[in-house]
Amino acid sequence: MAVSQPVKRGRPSTAKLSEQNIAEAALDIIDERGWSALTMNALATRLNVRAPSLYHHIEGQHDLINLVRALIVSEIETESLASLDWEEATRVFGMSYYRAFLAHPNAIQILSVTPIDDRATFQMYEAFLSALDRAGWAAERALEVLVGLEYLALGSAYEANASEMMLNAQRAEDNGAPVLAKFLRARSDSDSLVEEVFVHLLDDFIRMFKSERDRAASS
Repeated sequence: MAVSQPVKRGRPSTAKLSEQNIAEAALDIIDERGWSALTMNALATRLNVRAPSLYHHIEGQHDLINLVRALIVSEIETESLASLDWEEATRVFGMSYYRAFLAHPNAIQILSVTPIDDRATFQMYEAFLSALDRAGWAAERALEVLVGLEYLALGSAYEANASEMMLNAQRAEDNGAPVLAKFLRARSDSDSLVEEVFVHLLDDFIRMFKSERDRAASS
């Protein structure tokens, strides 16, 4: 009788690495502890792999930044922009941009100073600028709208997350600012307030450019 050979079992396999799960793990670390905590060793630990394994998918920090940026950009609405006029496209894009970075404020600083080098972000800009192009916007003015919208969205998202740590009603009162303390205590829903402020600023931003275009059209 033939004797069956025992089945050899290898080491338990870990989850297959991909750019997607590397990006997701990296963004989780950034959200929890900030960009400075994102080391290759920390990322490998989060993914339950050895650090050298990561280099089969990314070359280093620059690739990691591109992956994280692309992941955040994927949360920004662009598909509907092709069917919207420039005003509504600016409103939809601006709100979506703001909310995407509001969810990931720790990524704002590094992404704001790193050259863009990923297809997803270029395609995002292309989708928005195409809405302005269809409306006959001049290139220089269209780029001003894009840059201004980014400043507004990123600045608001960053400030929204910092304000809770920076402003405290009791500390304001202790330091001779009773009116500020009163207003801070009156905030019943700070998250709602933050978004309302951004919506008002976004509407004013759009109205400013609309008034300019209306004047130009009537002259």
